[in-house]
Amino acid sequence: MIRKLKRDRGGFTLIEVVVIIAVITILAAILTPLVIRYIGDAKVSRAQAETKSIAATVMKLYSDTGKWPFTDENGPSGGVDRVLSDPDHVPTGEGPDAGSGAENWGTYGKAKPLYDYLFYNNPDDDSGPSNQNQTGQDYATAGSFAWKGPYIEKPVITDPWGNSYVINARYFPGNPRYTGTVIHTVFVLSAGPNGTWETPFSDSVGVPGEKIRGDDIGWVITMSK
Repeated sequence: MIRKLKRDRGGFTLIEVVVIIAVITILAAILTPLVIRYIGDAKVSRAQAETKSIAATVMKLYSDTGKWPFTDENGPSGGVDRVLSDPDHVPTGEGPDAGSGAENWGTYGKAKPLYDYLFYNNPDDDSGPSNQNQTGQDYATAGSFAWKGPYIEKPVITDPWGNSYVINARYFPGNPRYTGTVIHTVFVLSAGPNGTWETPFSDSVGVPGEKIRGDDIGWVITMSK
């Protein structure tokens, strides 16, 4: 008797391939929204942590030097309205839930990089690594109120969406840029996922109206005086 030997065929049949593709497609449809949501939540959590960290570092600067970060002239007489963690990537525009003056976070008045206070000792009208530690212009480097930086690991800090954090330094106590009597909150603020501003930034809007709005993400800088 002659027996015919069947050869085992490697690989999948067309039906098996179709079934596998269908299963993968279904799993992708189920998992993709969950993954996107997880990534989005992780970015929000990171922004919240970074704004808190920057606020704490600003308070450490004040504890060391006795000065809030707003100077931008030769000595303590000048001031700025905004301090920027990344001067080259400042979002502009108002979001759908914008409060009064929200666009000011991205455009208003004089601005100075955060690194001039926390990474370089250059709070006067200079900027970056040039002309640091000038007597009578920059923070003291010795004595009871000495600059003890750098306070941050790198000069430029961006939020998870590639934008600058902004501090409304106009309202730091003693800043000559603001001469009004309304009490204001000082925030470290991110424009959030939509990259537009919604939190109020107006001389006429003070505490308690200055609340973080929309998808903006921020932290309050606690000031003793």
